[in-house]
This record gives sequence, C-alpha cells and structure tokens, in this order.
Amino acid sequence: MKRIIKSIVIISLLLLTSCGRVTEQQARQALHNHLLERYGEEFEIGYMGRRSTGKKNWYQAEIYPSKYKGTPREYDKYYHRSGNVNIEKGIFGESIDYVGDVYRIVLMNESANEFYLPKLKELFGENILPILDINISELEFFPNFIDDYTYNLKKNKMPEIKGRIYIFGRVENDKDREWYRKQIYEFVQFMKQTGTFEYVDLDILVVDERILLDEFIMNKIGTIDKLENLSKDLSEEEFLRNRKNIMNELNSFFDKNKYYQKSIENINKNNLREIGTAIYTKGNNLLYLKLYSPKYIESNRYKNEKREYNDISDIKFDWERWF
Repeated sequence: MKRIIKSIVIISLLLLTSCGRVTEQQARQALHNHLLERYGEEFEIGYMGRRSTGKKNWYQAEIYPSKYKGTPREYDKYYHRSGNVNIEKGIFGESIDYVGDVYRIVLMNESANEFYLPKLKELFGENILPILDINISELEFFPNFIDDYTYNLKKNKMPEIKGRIYIFGRVENDKDREWYRKQIYEFVQFMKQTGTFEYVDLDILVVDERILLDEFIMNKIGTIDKLENLSKDLSEEEFLRNRKNIMNELNSFFDKNKYYQKSIENINKNNLREIGTAIYTKGNNLLYLKLYSPKYIESNRYKNEKREYNDISDIKFDWERWF
C-alpha cells in the first residue's frame, strides 16, 4: 500500500513538473498557430504580457499581419488588434484553455471601406479616404460587410457605422460649397438605398487637397512653416486670406498630377497627425459635417436635432473655414 501511495506521489510530482506554468514562448506559439490557421497568413506578435483578474489568467499581445511590416501600416493602430491565450489552472499545473483574437474587426472595417469607396469616388473623385469603424454583433457572412449588416438588422442587433470620411478637394466660393452639400446629400441617399443608414455616426470633412502633395508633406517650399507662423492676432478673415495665398503657392505642383493615391494610402488612419502636420495644419479643414441617423440619436438618447435627410436642406455644415 505504501508503495502504491509513493508511486502516486511521484507521478503527481512529475506531472506538476511537466505541466507547471504556461510560458510566454508557449503562448506565442499557440497564438501563432491559431492566427495562421484562421487567416491563412503570418502575423507579427508584439509585446506579450500576462494578465490576471485573480480568477482568470491569460496572455495578451498586439498583432498585425506580417505583410504590413516595413509599410506605413506597421505603425498604424487601425490595422492592429489583440490576440489572447487563456490559461486554465488545474491540480497538475497550468494548461492553455483557449486561443482567440479580434483581428476580424479590422477585416470588417476594411470590407465596409471597400463597399462605400466606389460610390464615394463617383461622387467626390479619386482623392477620398473612408475610415470606418463597424460594430456588428454577429459575423455570419464574415467578412462581407453588407450581408452581415443586413443579417444583424433582421435580428434587431443594431449594427453601428461610425468613423470618418475625408474628402480631399477645394472650397473657394459658394458654388464649391453647395456642390459638396449636394454630393454629401447624394451619399446619404445611397446609404438609405442600401439599407445602411439605420445607426450611423459619421464625421465628414472636406480637406484642402493640396496637403497630399509631397511639397506640402515634406515642407519643401516652407508651406507648413508659413502657416504655423501666421500671427495669432489675425482676424478669422485675415487668417483665411493669408492661408489661401500661402496654399496657392502649391498650385503649380498640384496641377501636374491631380490624383494622389499613394499619399492617401500612406496616411496613418488611426492618427492622421502622423503625416507631419498635414491634415490638421491650421485652416486646411474646410468643411465639417456631423452625420447622425435619426435612429442613432434615438437609441443613444442624444438631444441633437433629428434630420431625416429627405431634402438637401438637411445637409448643414457644423463649421466651415474657407475664404
């Protein structure tokens, strides 16, 4: 009997020694295998830390596809998400219980961007950048944005479309301003026609297209310096007049090539300030409109005015800065 008990103790000690604590290297390998199997491609796994709530333990790391390494997307958090390796504690030590990730959010957002992009280009031209953030409960047809959106609506899951749409253009007179109002109105009608204007919270900005020029981004002729050095004591009208004259110095460069897809692709979607001071340099945001759908206002109990957008008069810019 003593021999049997002794054998059980030895086996238990061996099991505890072999199982022990799940190491970071084991967690990394498990996450690597999971991502490769789920997405069919290699992922970069960043800093991995061990987390605990006292009852639950897991490893967590930031992930992004390896194909983005060495590109602007390597540093763009819009394309980064997290992966988790859950740890289970048993009488013989720790083991990996579950491996998961939320990178599919990125693919859903990209699917939505691609869905709207053709219509946006039809309405506004080539220099357009949608940066959407889609909240969908169930991914039945993943990553097909429109099918998953309608599927969730039918199940009363209230899928939300948030984010920003950057339109790179110019506003130099009332005719330009009214043209953008009309085009934005047409885009809202497209959202209605496709059944995607149920729960919407979008920022729509018209930004001076000349900030896409290398001459601007790299400050080759001192445009950014000139804008930043404008006196703070200038009136709004004086500032905008000066801004217009400074930006007009870039016209000869812009007219050589009016499509700047490469510059748009290099923009950091998570933080547009990271292309120098290009986007947010004073005065280069020309028109801004906050677009809420009526149902979104109702569901969040906002006090904002509800607009049905059945008439172009419902398109009202929240602010505008052009001369």
